Amino acid sequence: DMDAVCDVCFDGEVTPDNQIIFCDACNVAVHQRCYGIDQIPSGNYFCHTCTHFEIDKEFLAAKRRRDGPPLKITRHPIVCELCPRRQGAFVQVQTAQPTKKAKWVHVSCAKWHGMNYVDIELKDKIEDLTELKTFFKNQSIPCQLCKSSVGALHKCRVEGCDEYLHLTCARSYGKCSVQHGENCEGFYDPETIDYPPWSLACLKHSEEVDPESIKEGSLTAEQLVAIAESYPPEPLPIKPFNKLTGAERKEYWSDPENLVEFFEKVMSDIEGAKCAVCEGPADPSVDKRCDKCGVLSHADCCDPARGERSTCLTCRFVEENANSLRHFEEPRCHMCSHPTASGGPLLRTFAKPTSMKVWKGSGSTLRFQKSIFGKDKFCHAICGMWNPHCDTEGSGEGNDTIINCSKIVMANGKDHVSHQHRCSLCGLHSGAKVDCCVEGCIAPGGSRQRAKFHVTCARQAGLEVTADGDMIVKCWQHSECEFVFRARLEDLREIELNRFLGKTFKSTNPMPWSHAASLFHAAVSIMRTLGWAWRWAEWWVECGDNWEPLIEPGQVEAEMTEEELKIVHSTPQSRCKDARQCRLAAFGAALRNRDYDKEEGDDKDPLERALTAILSTKSLVGPLKKREIEFFVTWLALAYRSKSPLLGFGEDKAPVATDCFCIHQEDSSPKYELGGRPLPGKSRPQNEKGVFEPKVEEVDDFLKSPISASPVRRKKKKKISQEKDIIAVDSDELPEGFIADEKKKKKKKKKK
Repeated sequence: DMDAVCDVCFDGEVTPDNQIIFCDACNVAVHQRCYGIDQIPSGNYFCHTCTHFEIDKEFLAAKRRRDGPPLKITRHPIVCELCPRRQGAFVQVQTAQPTKKAKWVHVSCAKWHGMNYVDIELKDKIEDLTELKTFFKNQSIPCQLCKSSVGALHKCRVEGCDEYLHLTCARSYGKCSVQHGENCEGFYDPETIDYPPWSLACLKHSEEVDPESIKEGSLTAEQLVAIAESYPPEPLPIKPFNKLTGAERKEYWSDPENLVEFFEKVMSDIEGAKCAVCEGPADPSVDKRCDKCGVLSHADCCDPARGERSTCLTCRFVEENANSLRHFEEPRCHMCSHPTASGGPLLRTFAKPTSMKVWKGSGSTLRFQKSIFGKDKFCHAICGMWNPHCDTEGSGEGNDTIINCSKIVMANGKDHVSHQHRCSLCGLHSGAKVDCCVEGCIAPGGSRQRAKFHVTCARQAGLEVTADGDMIVKCWQHSECEFVFRARLEDLREIELNRFLGKTFKSTNPMPWSHAASLFHAAVSIMRTLGWAWRWAEWWVECGDNWEPLIEPGQVEAEMTEEELKIVHSTPQSRCKDARQCRLAAFGAALRNRDYDKEEGDDKDPLERALTAILSTKSLVGPLKKREIEFFVTWLALAYRSKSPLLGFGEDKAPVATDCFCIHQEDSSPKYELGGRPLPGKSRPQNEKGVFEPKVEEVDDFLKSPISASPVRRKKKKKISQEKDIIAVDSDELPEGFIADEKKKKKKKKKK
């Protein structure tokens, strides 16, 4: 562009060693020396701003995808600290106090006010502007052209004139006399120019400006005023989180950069967190998170050999073997399919085959090592410790806890003895399952056997998995009151009420970080449970739950009304209607797959509308007040947005079966995925006061006879029946002596 001028010095001339270069993304033009470009790039060139916002990467990616050049951007999501103009050559500003967002200034604005680069060689940052801005803010002097007093201004060079202007306003208007202090060749000699360098004149004293010299595209006064009016208000001084009121916290969380800071703080804070093994409270003065993967557990629960170190066994194993020449597999649990992040810390395991005969011969050494009998095998602490057929060995100070799995591994070294049974939650045959510990328990479907679970599945779904003397796992029907979904919400509410030592929420009060961490960890636990609602919603509809009223000290249950006790009566039919209205099962599937991340903005209003519908279902959560619902929605939505691996969502989810009770009986569509079902909360309620979205016709298995037959067992039965059919064929069609020969063959096989 032959008519282009440098955005810094406003000169369009060039020299061999000081060319004008254009940013390939935003098209801003600058001299090499004016913008600190030592050498002309051989390929694409991008300014400081485009590089900071990674527009250069988007530009190059778009260029690779298309035949033609990518579209150029018109302006960046920033403002100049010293003027209202949004386009131009920017550079970052050094700030006296740390800020969440980078601050920017035009290079020309900074030069005209005598500001210097922090590093004269790099020329990538201007010194702090706070003092300069404060001076002009206290003066409150408006610009003659844009009528705004933002940033810093320049006084008309004519003595006695009290008009002030922004440099960029004067240049954009085109009718004001502006004398720059440099051009492409360097600084001007004051004796060779008409006016003092770095000076400008107001409209009244710019009569000598030649109308023909006014450049095409100059802005009118009205346009400059409009631009100044769009300048964002000066942000208030940043208050620390623990000083924010309720309204200020919401504003704080609305900023993505603030959210990053918030999640880093609460996810690393141990206050309110629980041990991933025993689920007992962590002691901030003693307990530590693993410094590599972040898993939290009491050292004496599973890893006494850790000592004073904070690195867990899994990360120590990887560290020790990462630089070794021998091949090793990443530690993972052989007793379930859950990732380490959501399943908890791993322990070493070993298993001995009853006989080594099958492990002799060609290639047997490699097969043995790959089997569960091989070296360096692991399981989640809760998978091994809660299995009654496993033994804990080597536990003690300075020794690794080792789980002996010999009794639960099949002779082939691939399967566990419970492989013919499905986990009642994930539906998988693989891994080791444990029974519900309640005598007389019958799994859904009337199979006359107890419900069986991977311990990690039961823990994630919110079932009772405790270590009160004995290692206990209970199914949905038999889990105690404190493990009911409604009770978990009440625990979260109690954490908040304990902050005020009262019975009412005071959301306006400031909140210390330790309290925010406690609320966050409790919210993660609740959302983790909701991620399995695609499965347990059917149980809740059929059986309800074991919730019991919480009796405060001094209260007598017999003297209280049902309203005071917050009792909600329901039937399977009414719960079925409620589950469909709030779309409980679909919401669980959406959480599991992080479907609220797939479109921008879905993790805000749609997610909060879906949560509001769930929390307005009295038969599930009890009668909640509006303020309580808003409190729960805020913290549960924050838990989702944190992407904590403890949630077990998205990449951290556990695999599930693709048949049997994991698919709908009507059309075989998966329950664990939304499929063609609309995202819960995506549609607004029918009226302003409503909380439930318009009725959605979607398939479910509520109040239907559950499927419980095992495909493995069914195949065996089918095979046996086929053998019987062969023998039952009309004997006239068989060769003489065929049946007798078949019986002899069977007897020989049995003897072998």
